[in-house]
Amino acid sequence: MENTTANKFLILIQHPEKARFLVSEQIKNVGLIGAILLDLAYEKCIEIENGKLIVKSNHTRLSETHNKILEELRNSSRIRKIKNWINRFIRKVRKYQKELLIELERKEFVSLEHKKFLGIRYYKCSLVNASMRNGLIEDLRALVFSNKDITNEDALMLSLVDACKMYKIICKDRKEIKLCRKRLKEIVELNLISEGVDKVIKEMQTVVIAAVMASTVTATAGSN
Repeated sequence: MENTTANKFLILIQHPEKARFLVSEQIKNVGLIGAILLDLAYEKCIEIENGKLIVKSNHTRLSETHNKILEELRNSSRIRKIKNWINRFIRKVRKYQKELLIELERKEFVSLEHKKFLGIRYYKCSLVNASMRNGLIEDLRALVFSNKDITNEDALMLSLVDACKMYKIICKDRKEIKLCRKRLKEIVELNLISEGVDKVIKEMQTVVIAAVMASTVTATAGSN
């Protein structure tokens, strides 16, 4: 199992000390599906044409979870837009999340505590090895604040940070958050990401942002 964008996303949003995530359920779900699709696009398993996902490969070495999503994309009788696929995959996001976390547990990055309440089984995830998360944050900070050269792989994580508004995770104060937003905007506007990958990221980022906004509005309306 590779250290994919999906894995990095789950590690990055994990609270460093408590058994919880640092982002809302809505952002986590949309961000995870977006990360998996970005991984598949980076590996050239899928492409985006006129806003729609086109399958280019029958298999990926990334993970079994990535393969399951790729298989569903490949077996579909219809070519759908990205936002439609994200909405479909979110229905199974808990299953995908658990599969990825189990693999991360095997690699001793996280620990899953299985519980049961009123006959309902659930689990809580805690960070075990903080080195990967600390390294991710340091790398992202270097890209944002030290003008380090940005690779296509780096761009995948930066796009998720921006799309899911995860500035607080890598920034220390409001001043840094302001600089981070400005820097990420520059990365997109100055085309610092190679052609092809930048198209995928921009398309995916637009969909993730819209989905996050929509889910947040829905959650807020439901609480009133």
